[in-house]
Amino acid sequence: MKMEYEQLNCERKGQNAEALWVTLNNPKAMNAMSDTMQRELLHLFNEISFDNSIRCVVLTGAGEKSFSSGGDIELFQSFDRVSGYDFAYARGNTIQHLMNYMEKPIIAAVNGYCFAGGMELALCCDFIYASQNAKFGLLEINLGLLPGWGGTVRLPRKIPVNKAKEMIYRGEILTADQAYHWGLVNNVLTSVNELYESVDKIVDEMVNKAPLALRAAKNIINNSITCDSIEAALAIERGSCSWLLDSEDSKEGVASFLEKRKPQFRGM
Repeated sequence: MKMEYEQLNCERKGQNAEALWVTLNNPKAMNAMSDTMQRELLHLFNEISFDNSIRCVVLTGAGEKSFSSGGDIELFQSFDRVSGYDFAYARGNTIQHLMNYMEKPIIAAVNGYCFAGGMELALCCDFIYASQNAKFGLLEINLGLLPGWGGTVRLPRKIPVNKAKEMIYRGEILTADQAYHWGLVNNVLTSVNELYESVDKIVDEMVNKAPLALRAAKNIINNSITCDSIEAALAIERGSCSWLLDSEDSKEGVASFLEKRKPQFRGM
């Protein structure tokens, strides 16, 4: 798979290169998501969705000042109602869908500004880890707009609804510590270097887990969390567990536990 882009840097990491680090790379615009970057994200996520050699994805921003400052505001001047809808639906919805249903964990390593569309991108990730200088906000209200890439839907599912409303209505900016307090981020690290070191360790842990079980866990959680029927959600869980019981990884996991050795999972 070719992974050379103009505004994305992609690097395989880990002992078996099973982790893909994706860096948003538009530093002159604080890693704003330009037309080019959006098209590249669409292409990349399509490419890696069914690449089982990639077990985990980390998303971060170039430099220490910004994860992503959001969308490229200059693009908005060219929109009419039709092109604006296409922008939000054809691009934003597709990117969200690919991230949400990609059966591999995606971690946002947030360094600096994480605003508007950048924050919406982070909200699509499974975990958010932040450096102390990180700041979070959905600021679209200041432009007479609303978050169009899932912010008004996902934020109230991450933090208390009344706090999500306050952030969106006021265009409020949270510090990293405030974001941690409200449950938006998993952990806050002192520096960007410490952030990346911590995420590296977490990725190493996850790529050593059973691949099929990890894929199933994300699938079950993301499909069941918005399911109206708990019985339907439990049925999804039971089906996945039954499927896993007959896997080679499950047999290896049980055998290694009984034999008191480290399991050798193969994703089969």
